Amino acid sequence: MSKPVRIAAIDIGSDTVHILIADVSTSPDGPLVSRVKQRGELIELGRQVGTTGQIGKRASKRLEASLTSYLKLARRRSDRVVIGATEALRRASDGPALIERLSSELGEPVRILSGSREAALGLVGAVRRLDPVGSQLLIDSGGASTELTLTVGHVGVASASLPVGAALLGAELRGDPPEALSWALGGARIGSALSLAPVGKPTRAWATGGSAHNFAALERTKGRSGDRRLTMAELSVIAARLLAEPARKLARRSGEDPARIQILPPGLLIIAAILAYYGLHELTVIPEGLRDGMVAAAFEQGDEWWQDPPPNR
Repeated sequence: MSKPVRIAAIDIGSDTVHILIADVSTSPDGPLVSRVKQRGELIELGRQVGTTGQIGKRASKRLEASLTSYLKLARRRSDRVVIGATEALRRASDGPALIERLSSELGEPVRILSGSREAALGLVGAVRRLDPVGSQLLIDSGGASTELTLTVGHVGVASASLPVGAALLGAELRGDPPEALSWALGGARIGSALSLAPVGKPTRAWATGGSAHNFAALERTKGRSGDRRLTMAELSVIAARLLAEPARKLARRSGEDPARIQILPPGLLIIAAILAYYGLHELTVIPEGLRDGMVAAAFEQGDEWWQDPPPNR
């Protein structure tokens, strides 16, 4: 293996802005990413865009402050930094202007990832967790979109970016906890989005991204990390809890941020609907995903890490 390079990846998600600092080196199986430090701050850009269609001045200021703080950490602890933005900024009417301003003021290019590139990078980040053989599904569900990737072993064969995420769907749900009819209508919205899902018959599902990590945390001992396997029966139990009590009560009991608890019901509904669509009865939640893929791509492809490959590649 080569001498490790330390790279920081900042991911402007539709719920949370994350930073991952990792060491990456070459190996026979491709870039080997070893996590050093990670941090996240809930910004809720997806809910803002879902409500108003734009990021707006107040959320822009919060985003800039978060990025400024993370860049100080990244420049102090790593050799280089890359910044990527996902569906909320893809969708926001003021997204292009905000990206241009942030890139100029921060002194680092902020790249908007296409849905297909986001899915590809998620697979790169998670690929070492997948089984070496068999048809599998990787779910990366965030605040404003959900990326689905079908693989055969470690090789991606089809993917799609669904225009539904926990923050966008949560902005449409009524009540705290969500009302039963609103919850059911949310399921119908997801069903419509699943018309875009790649066709296949996976035998195993893996999940990364904010939605899966957040509801898995309710079933995990506080402070513990790693994989978490959840069955549809367990998801049903979690759903019953989420629909029975207000977010503030669940937050006090679990130690989670109340704002994160509020986006758990739509996030769980999205993941459960995807499993049902493919006839699967369980999934494994894994920590690796998009940011690990950003680090690996920056190591291998340099400044082109964020770009979609040419159609003939």
